[in-house]
Amino acid sequence: MSNWHLIDDLLLAAHKNKASDLIVRTGDRVRMRIHGAIVTISPDKVQPQTWQQLDGMAQHLTRFQRPEPDLQQICNLDFHYTLEDVAHFRVHIMRTHRDLGIVARVIPQVIPSFDELRLPPVIREIANYRNGLILVAGATGSGKSTTMAAALNHIIQQRPVHAVTLEDPIEFRYPTSFKGTVTQREIGRDVMDYTQGLNDALRESPDIILAGEARDRQVIQLSLMASETGHLVVGTVHATTAVGTMQRLVSAFGIDEQAAIRERLSENLRAIVVQKLLPLKQGKGRVVALEIMIRNSVIKHYILDSDRWREIPKAMEDGTNLYGSQSFDQHLQQLVEEDMVEYDEALANAVHAEDFVMRMGRES
Repeated sequence: MSNWHLIDDLLLAAHKNKASDLIVRTGDRVRMRIHGAIVTISPDKVQPQTWQQLDGMAQHLTRFQRPEPDLQQICNLDFHYTLEDVAHFRVHIMRTHRDLGIVARVIPQVIPSFDELRLPPVIREIANYRNGLILVAGATGSGKSTTMAAALNHIIQQRPVHAVTLEDPIEFRYPTSFKGTVTQREIGRDVMDYTQGLNDALRESPDIILAGEARDRQVIQLSLMASETGHLVVGTVHATTAVGTMQRLVSAFGIDEQAAIRERLSENLRAIVVQKLLPLKQGKGRVVALEIMIRNSVIKHYILDSDRWREIPKAMEDGTNLYGSQSFDQHLQQLVEEDMVEYDEALANAVHAEDFVMRMGRES
């Protein structure tokens, strides 16, 4: 097999065109996601691929995998792929009905800075925390991994710390020339699962643990325990608001355990950052819309009483000047007023659409 393949050309094109994803499926035209929108490649440039051609692409992409996967037997496969001196890619190979598909997420080789991501100053302050639990939430493709990588890259430039990351699969690579250092472990390759990885991490002299997705009670318990013993723990949650993030965590436990979990969260949760990516009003690209909850005495009091969780968004807005916190709808209003996002786009993404119309002084 040659050292270069059509799939490499497509990955290179995705990178050059600043696509976030490349999508190739049997019998379909090649697609890329650019600035959040699906762009179709003309069949004059790239013909729809046959099963045999997709299989050849998959074999090329997995040629360095050990043990070598049996592509005739698997239903899906996730792994990391690199085009040297170009970019890294998070690759997902899947069966679709009787067809084969490849989706590749483009991971830049250079980790972007806070300024490049247009993140507010409070994110830098959150990155300077020495202990506790930080949760980064949002839907798939909302940029959670990039924000976390930017934060960790900032930390190891500033402080002599040891960070342990649990990733599925590994995405960004961290420099070894900074004050701090990062040990990256890949689920399924370096460690069996997140639970084992968290248990291992506590024995690996960490200052910081990037714990991956808090998807079950065991991972949540271990993340809380690590934060309680003086570590800074950063986890991800698939949720769309700060309150929804806490609800996801608490609901993983039985009714009789939830009060104790709320108490532990009130003591150890330092911040929740929830994000969405929205298209820019002018020019190509996207901007991140953020909900930021910073635990303070008021928020801590509300966390303990789930009946008062509905008051948390208002408390976040009230704490903007003092703590840097903000609700989603508050930030969406700011993005519209700064002429960065279309009003209709902001309205479509508002948490409380009717209130957002009134907030903006518009008629429904």
